[in-house]
Amino acid sequence: MTTMPYVELRRKKRKEGCIFNVRHRFAGTIGWAAAVVAALGSTFISGTASAHAGSTGYSEIVVEDRGLAYGLFVSEQDLAETLPDLDLDRDERISPEELRTGIDAIEAFVNDGIAVTGDGELGTGEVEGAAFDEKAKSPMVRIDIRYGYEAPVSRFMIQYGLLFDTHPDYRNFASIRIGEHTVDQVLNASNTILQIAGANGAAAEGARGADVSWTSTLGTFVWMGMEHIWGGLDHMLFVLALLLNVRGWKSLAATITAFTLGHSATLALSALELASLSPLVVEPVIALSILYVAAENVLRREEADRSRLQVTALFGLVHGFGFAEILHGTLSGNVALPLFSFNLGVEIGQLVVVAAALPLLWSVRRYAGRIPWARYASGAVGAFGLYWFCERVLENMK
Repeated sequence: MTTMPYVELRRKKRKEGCIFNVRHRFAGTIGWAAAVVAALGSTFISGTASAHAGSTGYSEIVVEDRGLAYGLFVSEQDLAETLPDLDLDRDERISPEELRTGIDAIEAFVNDGIAVTGDGELGTGEVEGAAFDEKAKSPMVRIDIRYGYEAPVSRFMIQYGLLFDTHPDYRNFASIRIGEHTVDQVLNASNTILQIAGANGAAAEGARGADVSWTSTLGTFVWMGMEHIWGGLDHMLFVLALLLNVRGWKSLAATITAFTLGHSATLALSALELASLSPLVVEPVIALSILYVAAENVLRREEADRSRLQVTALFGLVHGFGFAEILHGTLSGNVALPLFSFNLGVEIGQLVVVAAALPLLWSVRRYAGRIPWARYASGAVGAFGLYWFCERVLENMK
C-alpha cells in the first residue's frame, strides 16, 4: 500500500479548500446581492404582484326583438383616465352629479369604442344613465346603453374597442342573454368581435363568427388561468420558495399536490360564491405566505415533512381566494366548464413554472455542494414577501 507524500497531500488539501472557499465567498456575494436586488426590485414591481387581472370591465347584454339593452361596467379609475373632464371640481374623484352632467361625454366615449350593427345597419348607442354600482365585489360605474332598430333584427354584431389603446391587458367579461339562454365570452385585445343571433335565434357567437362551443370556452378560460399565474409574481415566488426545499420527486409531488388541493378547494367555493374572504385579508396573507416559507427554508435544514405539507395546503387555501378574484361576476351561465377550465389553466401555468425552475435549481444544488445557496435564494424571495406584506397592510390602512 502506497501513501501520498506529505507535501503533495498538503498541496491537494490546500487546493480543495481554496476551491471551496472561492465557491463559498462567491455564493455569499451572490446571496447578498440577490437579497439587495430583491429588496430594491420589489419597489418597482410591487404592482405586478397584486394586479393579477389587469384592468377589467364587464358587459351585460340582453337581446331584445328590436335591439339590445347593454349594461357596461367600467372602473372609476379607467373612466377618469379616459374622460378627465368629467372631474369638474378636480378633486380626483368622480361624483354621482358629475356622472349625470357628463352623460354626453360618456355617450360619445361609448359610441367611439363600441360599434353595434343589426343586420348590417350601424346603430347608435343611447346612454340612458350612468351610476355607481358594484360588480364582482368591486365598485364600478354602470353605464346603461340602448341600441334600438325599427324592425326586428335577426343578427347583431358587436365590435368592442374600449380601453385597449391605453390598457393592452384589458379584459371585458361579457354575458349575453337571449331569452333563457346565456353565453359568457371574454373580450380582449385579440378577441374583440361578438356575433349574436336575434331574439328568435338560439346562440351567440364569438370572434370570427365561430360558434361558442365548449372547446371555445375551454380554451378561453384555460388561457386565462395560465395568464393569471404568469402575471402574478407573488404566486410564482411562493411556488419557487416551495421548490427550494424539495430534494426528490416524491417530495416535489407531495408539495405540489398539497398546494393544488388547497387552492382548488377555495377557488371553486369562492367562484361559486359559497365562501368568501376579503381581498384586504387575502393579499397581505399571500405576501406573508412567501415570507413564512422563505424564512422556514432559511431556519430549517430538513426537507419538507408532514407539517410543511400542512402549511403548504393551508396557504394554498388563501391563494385560491386570490385566484378566484378574477372570476367573480363572470360566471352567469354554465359555471362548471369555465370553472374547471380556469382551474386547469392555473395548474398548467403552475407546472410550467415548476418545469422551468426545477432543472436549474437541482443543477445549482449539485454544483454548489455544501454551499447554502438555497438559504441565500430564500432570503431574496423572503425580501419580496416582507416588502409586499408591509405595502399591502399599509395600503389597507389608508
